[in-house]
Amino acid sequence: MSHKYDEILSRIKLLEDAKKEDKKCISLLEQRIDTLERKTRASGIEIRNIPKMKPDRNETKSDLCLIAQQMGKTLNINIKDSDIKDMYRITAKDSSNPIITEFTSVLMKEKVLSAVKAFNKTKQKGEKLNTTHFIKTDTVKPVFVAETLTQKTQKIFYLARAFQKEYGYEFCWTSRGIVYLRKSTGWAQIKIESESDLERLKNVK
Repeated sequence: MSHKYDEILSRIKLLEDAKKEDKKCISLLEQRIDTLERKTRASGIEIRNIPKMKPDRNETKSDLCLIAQQMGKTLNINIKDSDIKDMYRITAKDSSNPIITEFTSVLMKEKVLSAVKAFNKTKQKGEKLNTTHFIKTDTVKPVFVAETLTQKTQKIFYLARAFQKEYGYEFCWTSRGIVYLRKSTGWAQIKIESESDLERLKNVK
């Protein structure tokens, strides 16, 4: 009986070790997939809260390109058809009607994001980027422009913003598909690549 008990314990340990190795392999594969997805989205932005220009019929790519070009005029950036690789809407749980814009270069994406940040920084709350800057409408809603994120990064960004509020961090942002936190001005930025990074930060005093 003692021999059989030792044999069972040995088998359990082997299974636990194998499980740990499997988890490491899965984690590594998930990181590689996320890296590949991030590269494919490197030149894309997401525009939220723009209602359909023509609710009575389906929007065409040309309709969406006009929205991007109007955004360029507002931001004082010349966005040509040749600067846009693709544009399309995606479904969302809320009514934000996200428009994905894939530019032909990362430089254009970063130029647009920098211009959005600079534009909003100089405006009062009601004058920041909104629907009237894109289309003719009587309904004024704030418009949010951000880089497109992978599903994994979207989840981490959501958790990081919740962490920011709970633990009093002043800044939380994304850059080139990576989530960052900063306690306050002058502090070092902290790269957040997984939920475990947030767990470790909870223990930092």
